[in-house]
Amino acid sequence: KVDYDNWCGASDTVMHWNGPSKPTVPGCFVLTPSGCPKQGFDAKDWTRDTWGEQNRKAGESQSQCLSQRKKDYDSWCGAMDSMMVWNAPPQAPPAPSAVGCYVFTPTGCPKQGFKALSWTRDTWGEQNRNSLRSKSQCLSQRKVDYDNWCGATDTVMHWNGIPIPAEPKETGCYVLTPSGCPKQGFDAKAWTRDTWGEQNRKAGESESQCLSQRKTDYDNWCGARDSMMVWNA
Repeated sequence: KVDYDNWCGASDTVMHWNGPSKPTVPGCFVLTPSGCPKQGFDAKDWTRDTWGEQNRKAGESQSQCLSQRKKDYDSWCGAMDSMMVWNAPPQAPPAPSAVGCYVFTPTGCPKQGFKALSWTRDTWGEQNRNSLRSKSQCLSQRKVDYDNWCGATDTVMHWNGIPIPAEPKETGCYVLTPSGCPKQGFDAKAWTRDTWGEQNRKAGESESQCLSQRKTDYDNWCGARDSMMVWNA
C-alpha cells in the first residue's frame, strides 16, 4: 500500500490479500508469509506450533500464542510478518460417574496418534499403574505420564474410586488395601481378618497394634501407603 501510494501520488490505495484458510481446530498455529530467511523452516500453510505448545503453553494461553510466539518466530526467522492463530481448547465435558480413572486432552496429543477430546478410560494405567485403585496414581502420576507422552501440559485426569465396603462389626483386627498390594500376591479388596497379626503381633488384643503397627507393616509389605485397619474389641 505504501509503495502504491508513493508511486501513484495518492493516499487511498486499498490492498486485499487472500491467504490460506485459518485453521478451526484447537491449538496454536503459525504462518510465515515471507518465509523464514534465517532458518530452513517455512510455514507457507498454517502449521501447528507444536514446540510452542509443548514448551511455552501456547496451546493453553492465547497471549502466549498470539504475542510471545509471534515475537519468537519473528526473531528466529529474521522476518516481521509471522502470523499466529489461536483456537481455544474445548471445555472439559461433564465428569463421568462410573468407577475408574479417566483422561481428557483438551489440545490433543501432538506427539502421538492418541486424542481424548472426551473423557476416556485410562485402561492402560489401570492395568499397569494401579490408577483405578490409587487416587494419586490417577490424578498425579498419570497426568505426568500423559503430558510427557503427548508433549502437552494441559492433560486433565478424573478419578472415581472404588467404593469402600462397610466396616466389619465382629471382634478382631481387619485390613483393607484400597490400592491393592503391588509387591505381594495378597489383595484385600474386602475387609479381611488379620489372622497373622492376631497370632503373631497381638493385633486382636491391642488396638494400637492393629491400627498403627499393622498398618505400617502392611504399607511396607505391600509397597502402598493407604492400607486401612479396623479394630473391634
